Amino acid sequence: MRLLDEMLPPSLAVVLNDAGCDTTAIGGDSELRGTPDAEVLELAAAQGRILVTDNIRDFVPLSNAWAAQGRGHPGMLLLSSKTFPMTSTRTGSIAAALLRRHSEGTWPAPGQFEFLT
Repeated sequence: MRLLDEMLPPSLAVVLNDAGCDTTAIGGDSELRGTPDAEVLELAAAQGRILVTDNIRDFVPLSNAWAAQGRGHPGMLLLSSKTFPMTSTRTGSIAAALLRRHSEGTWPAPGQFEFLT
């Protein structure tokens, strides 16, 4: 199960769900849009969803703070702007990378984060 952070388009969740990859998009839920990052991580943990985000600056320190407190989360996939630049093909490239992980079953371990490639 995946949770797409708000900066990722809800259409990405549609593509992933159509392929059988249970995905929720913060941006696709009017009640969740604008949710603070700490609450997004809480939501991911409560639902057992791996968080997919390009907000590395905020979520890596949150993850580290949780680890220091002995708390865990289901894992995070981080998107680098070098790997996924802001171009017209970005969403398709992210979808392809996530679908590849889905087919291979390779997701971050609980409490860990990895870069999506």
